[in-house]
Amino acid sequence: MTKQLSSLSDSASVSSPAEISRQIHSLLKELPEVRADAARLDALRRLFTQLETDGELSFGTPLPQNAVAVKWQKFLHKSHQTMVRQLCERVQMGRHASIRCLWGVIAGSPTTIRGHANDDKSYKRLNTSLLQEWMNAMIQQETLMDKGMKHMVEAEFLTPFRDVQYYSLGCIVALATAAYGHETTENSRDDDKVEDDDGDEIQSHKERLAQKLLELLMLIPVPASQNEIDHSSQYLFPPPTNISFSNVEAQKEEQNSEKSEEEVSEDEGESSSDDEDSDNDNEDDENNGSTRPSKKQKTEPQFRFVFQRMRTFRREYLRAWLAVLRLPLPITSLKQALLFLPQHVLDYVSHPLRFSDFFMQAYSDHQGVTGVLALDGLFLLITKYDLEYPNFYKQLYKLISSKVLYAKYRTRFFSLLTKCLTRNEMLPAHLVAAFVKRLCRCALCGPVSSVLFVLALVSNLLRKHPECSCLVHRQGSSEMEDLFLPEEDDPVECRALQSSLWELAVLEKHYYPAVGTLAKSIGRPEEDNAPLHVMDDFVSHTYGSLFSQEKKKKTKTALAFHKPESLFTSEDIFAGCLDIARSSSD
Repeated sequence: MTKQLSSLSDSASVSSPAEISRQIHSLLKELPEVRADAARLDALRRLFTQLETDGELSFGTPLPQNAVAVKWQKFLHKSHQTMVRQLCERVQMGRHASIRCLWGVIAGSPTTIRGHANDDKSYKRLNTSLLQEWMNAMIQQETLMDKGMKHMVEAEFLTPFRDVQYYSLGCIVALATAAYGHETTENSRDDDKVEDDDGDEIQSHKERLAQKLLELLMLIPVPASQNEIDHSSQYLFPPPTNISFSNVEAQKEEQNSEKSEEEVSEDEGESSSDDEDSDNDNEDDENNGSTRPSKKQKTEPQFRFVFQRMRTFRREYLRAWLAVLRLPLPITSLKQALLFLPQHVLDYVSHPLRFSDFFMQAYSDHQGVTGVLALDGLFLLITKYDLEYPNFYKQLYKLISSKVLYAKYRTRFFSLLTKCLTRNEMLPAHLVAAFVKRLCRCALCGPVSSVLFVLALVSNLLRKHPECSCLVHRQGSSEMEDLFLPEEDDPVECRALQSSLWELAVLEKHYYPAVGTLAKSIGRPEEDNAPLHVMDDFVSHTYGSLFSQEKKKKTKTALAFHKPESLFTSEDIFAGCLDIARSSSD
């Protein structure tokens, strides 16, 4: 069966239109067996690719004047659409062979761009409509992409080609905008006409779409500089080098790019966008090593397609992320986005502050791990991009709890907490006291690694802010009432400065000796002149690392000892338990 399908597609270049029509009708018939059906679609793909190579089929060019040729072109286009529809249905089922076959269709069905009517120059460009149909089929899958499919999509299609990366961003914008528009339409309906079950189903469907779009978006890399793009030859359809601004379609593409850039700038509300664009253009010239020509030398301006310009690449990347983040993300996808954005996105977009609302909402509406991840991006926007957020420390205070000391991302949180509290020397005393008191309270039921970090941070804060030393040296009876309000989430209203750090006295009796030693050292006069603790030594502590430290410690061997007769001493509450178990087993 496979050999017959191969012979049908290979004979396309030597067959008559009638024979090709019969072949297409035969290959469009679906087969029940999966492998045979995949071979049929692949043969159909090769047939259409050969027709495009021979000039029988083209996309983007006007129809010929001949009525017979028009009818033939319409038949080929309709059959091609049927093939694409069949492939998309199988892509939605998660079939890897159909995904690769549809990529082959995209690679074999480019859009032909022509210049003036009397100009024979033309070039081929990626067919964005087919690319969008493939992406739409990918996000309509019932399940998420497994590791094999994700690696295949990234390594074979998205990573190698710059033009595919750029136009994929535009397709994600279109799909996310359509999903968002559908969401607003559903929300505007009368509540009496929509049942609760239908509303939940629609909401879950939108969350799945947002989750799939986020998956695809995180697979698209962005070039680091204009120089990297200029020295790249990785294009699915290499752009021509002899295209100038006289080309009509090239001008149209350039104008569409500038229009999208103006929309982004208008949304940002910055009046200096034109100056910024001109500066970026000058940077592009510098990256290319070009010099400004003299008056005698007149050279044509170097034309770059939109996928060859760093400025448009970054703005399209920004538009794609903003479009996806408008959709309702499930909590798992929200965590992925919060973890991905600070490391791979904020430094590669034109306006990073456009993400401030997203981080602020995640930071204020969520606690625990989600709030910790939002803190990472928000802190980057504040320190690097001058974002003003008055309630930053209030929300940070709310994040501190016993659960955070056990969280998966506690190392990241500890590092950010150290930077937030130690780098700003203008923090008021009542705010520092609130953080110190809450940290010590949470340390009472925290793991050893987190307790060591808390004590080291508290020691540094008390020495950097001597006005808070009253928390350790407060005079009063041993049974005085603690005025601290642990349930209050506002550091200004918690009355921490009127309290005392009695938690340190409790931690002095901790079972781990290092905790007790560190707790006893806080507040002593000899500690004032000692160097501050290096917080990097405490941030990444775990039970494993602490156990390794104990194993490596050199201890003196006892010269005389009493051989123990049992695991527990006679005064211990568990004395005799093992003897009872042993006697019962006998």
